[in-house]
Amino acid sequence: MHYLAGMALLAMLALTVADIAGRTLFNEPLPGTVEVTALLLVIVVFLGLGHSEDLGDHITVDLLYVRVGKRVKAALNIFAGVVSVVVIGLMAFQIYHFALRQRDSGAETPVLEWPIWPFALAAAFGTLLYALAIAVKFVLRALDEPTEAEPSNTLGEVSGPEI
Repeated sequence: MHYLAGMALLAMLALTVADIAGRTLFNEPLPGTVEVTALLLVIVVFLGLGHSEDLGDHITVDLLYVRVGKRVKAALNIFAGVVSVVVIGLMAFQIYHFALRQRDSGAETPVLEWPIWPFALAAAFGTLLYALAIAVKFVLRALDEPTEAEPSNTLGEVSGPEI
């Protein structure tokens, strides 16, 4: 999914460059650039969440966590894992129902009149995959297995710093 998110990001870049070039060179901006960029941003964010979780790139604040014993850490891990899966799962459920409401109402973008529901459905799917990634990491942690994937290093990137 992160490859699709990357392609959406590249499409946003190309669209923005074309819009600026059209506005600057021909005094004719591309119609609907803002709304298409917003829809693509939904794809970028929601389809990238699971991959970010897999790499351990989400921000964590562990001021209390580093000062407690093993048992408390284990309890906090269980609590955080269960709450995270439940909350993110509920988010996916609500976004899915939002997509259905958008489909049933015929909601469209104002300029290009594109339907909104496919993008909301993609957001629900990305959120569901995020919940699945959290659940898998939770199970791996319970089995005392490594929980972080190797970074892709396609552009020399490394996993983010721990805060």
